[in-house]
Amino acid sequence: MKRMRDIIRLPVLKLESDEHLGWVKDILFDEKKSTVIGISLEKDSFLTPRTQFVSRDDIVVCAKDGLKVKEFTKEKVIGTTWSNKIGNKVYNAQGQQIGTVGDIFVDNTFREVTGYEISDGLFADLFDGRGAILEGSIIAEGKDVIIVEGGSV
Repeated sequence: MKRMRDIIRLPVLKLESDEHLGWVKDILFDEKKSTVIGISLEKDSFLTPRTQFVSRDDIVVCAKDGLKVKEFTKEKVIGTTWSNKIGNKVYNAQGQQIGTVGDIFVDNTFREVTGYEISDGLFADLFDGRGAILEGSIIAEGKDVIIVEGGSV
């Protein structure tokens, strides 16, 4: 299992030539299907950064030191971004807030969203650690809120 946070800012290289294409700026995923759709790539530029979207199908390797991509397709990449999901409130089925989204877990192939890391505040995280919820325990998921079954994380 990987954290999306660990993939952000990784270098993106072309598969055949190892040409540096840019950096992972954000990750896009489909909340309903729990799958990674692609990444937004920040290209190196002298004056202003440029962003390009890369489909998950074009990513061949996702390793701890970078991503390798084949030729880009013109497929449109639209989904929920990692950066917009971080900080969303998490509630249990009884309506009590149990924390906020601290990160998102994906499988080792970087294809499936497997769960969420839940923060209960800085001091609680330091003393008790962060909690986790798996995809199967999510009852409902909205734009800025997640509802999970059970009492606490």
